[in-house]
Amino acid sequence: MTDAEAGAHRGILLVISSPSGAGKTTLAHLLAEQEKLEFSVSYTTRGARAGERDGVDYKFVTEDEFSRMVERHEFAEWAVVHGARYGTAIHTVNRALEDGKDYLFDIDWQGGAQIRRQWPEESVLVFILPPSMAELERRLRRRATDAPEAIERRLVTATRELEHFADYDYLVVNDNLETALKELSSIYVAARCARARRGHYGHALLGEARTREPPQSQ
Repeated sequence: MTDAEAGAHRGILLVISSPSGAGKTTLAHLLAEQEKLEFSVSYTTRGARAGERDGVDYKFVTEDEFSRMVERHEFAEWAVVHGARYGTAIHTVNRALEDGKDYLFDIDWQGGAQIRRQWPEESVLVFILPPSMAELERRLRRRATDAPEAIERRLVTATRELEHFADYDYLVVNDNLETALKELSSIYVAARCARARRGHYGHALLGEARTREPPQSQ
């Protein structure tokens, strides 16, 4: 099988990352609904926030359960974020690639780096940026899901997270949610139309054209 033919059967691993509070989770869920994407639900050891549902937003597990999964090599990627562990089950990635489906990953820069390292051809990485650090702080405080000292830690961590924006293929500034969603959707559509994923159509047409008999001369 040629690379072009293989590309026809491989799904996209669309990774969305950002500093906490920049809006990646909201945008990821909106994009998944709009584009009918399979959403990868991460495992985490942190407690559920108000309104979050187990198996929908995250799969909430104990530290011991998470450790056992690490020991059994069940994660495609995992990382410690704000004191809790998050991970993506490797069977999710394998299923996406084998079925030719596009999967959406809402993970941090550490997870994004691991996905890119293991699947460089299939991964498309997008980093969501806040319009300013002042706005990021305002959103974190307005969210009111963390204690004040936790918010301060998230703001300090945001600087380290922002240092990795250059590792990503695309940057979306989430100043206006509707505009950011349009840009994110455009990135996904463009990735689907890339030559690496549509080349098999061109090869098929070229093969068909070359096998046609030349027209009979009069």
